[in-house]
Amino acid sequence: MIMKQLYITVLIIASFAALPGQTYSNVTSESKATITEMTPQRKRIDTVKIELSNVPKPIDPATQIVIVKEKEPDINFSRLIPIISTLTGLVVGFFLNRFYEWYTNRKKIKKNGKRWSIELKTLEEPIKQQIKSIEEFKLSIAKREWSYDSLELMTTISNDRFSSLDKNDLMDYLDNKTKSPWHKQLFSSEARIQEQYNKAAKISNHIHGFIDVLNHNFQHLNNKWDEFQDGISATSKKLNQDLDTLNIQINSLKYLIANDTEKLYSNEQYKPFFDLYFRFISHLNQNPNYNIHRMRVDFLDPAMMELGKLTKDNRILQTASSISILYTDLRAVNSEKDYVLDNMTELISRYNKSLDALVKIIEKLDEKIIS
Repeated sequence: MIMKQLYITVLIIASFAALPGQTYSNVTSESKATITEMTPQRKRIDTVKIELSNVPKPIDPATQIVIVKEKEPDINFSRLIPIISTLTGLVVGFFLNRFYEWYTNRKKIKKNGKRWSIELKTLEEPIKQQIKSIEEFKLSIAKREWSYDSLELMTTISNDRFSSLDKNDLMDYLDNKTKSPWHKQLFSSEARIQEQYNKAAKISNHIHGFIDVLNHNFQHLNNKWDEFQDGISATSKKLNQDLDTLNIQINSLKYLIANDTEKLYSNEQYKPFFDLYFRFISHLNQNPNYNIHRMRVDFLDPAMMELGKLTKDNRILQTASSISILYTDLRAVNSEKDYVLDNMTELISRYNKSLDALVKIIEKLDEKIIS
């Protein structure tokens, strides 16, 4: 299409360039014809001698007047030089402009492709750091201590870092790497060109799929961390509330027993239980970093054993029920930790797979020509 427009432009310029010469030639011919008719050729008879005088003198009719006119030069190659120069300038300018556009576009494609390559390469270290952070968090949770290490979220591996990059730029870069050099493309079949394009599209889809999976894993990790925080907060709150309830009930039980008029049992029979409880509460209050997971060993199991010796006293039933609820609360806390441990194990596996996939992607991008 561009060549067709060039041919039309050249034809129009050549036509306009030829018009002045033709017009001039016609006018000259008419001039010649007119002079010939008005001054018929006669044989020279005499020569007129002109003298300066104030009185005009008549001219002899037999005198012949000859008008000498410079002969017009014939159209030669020198007149074609401006036309040829103009056409040459147009052709050269056209190809220079096309070459500049090709060079600029090629430079832009390489620049955008380099940005994609850099962004992908800089993902490797954050992914490794994320795996390390998850492993440390997992070990902390597995210790079954009340306090645990916080999970560090590497926001640099989220999808936000690729939001400023155009997917079409990556496709252009890959297409430029997969297709043959321009001089070989002239002899390449349509099937071969399509095969090279499909290869670039496959790699592009693989990269975008990798980014989507990486973003999904990050969102999943972030969600599971939030769920764990909320779950631990809720179960810990309930555990503390139930401990407060147990404290109220034991104080009430102690009051009833201290003022027992029936004396079904001597106070010495209740003493081991009360000693156990107040020793546990005292230790809990004095040690803010107390591992609540030890509550079962330090208090719940021994307390249930002591209460089992007092089964004939109905007044202990509420206290025994509250201790059973604490068992449930503690299991809920452990369930939250077990659940997050399973998720962290799965995420470590996913990130390791993403790391392996990233290495292969970088190898493809670094190849001179993707095969």
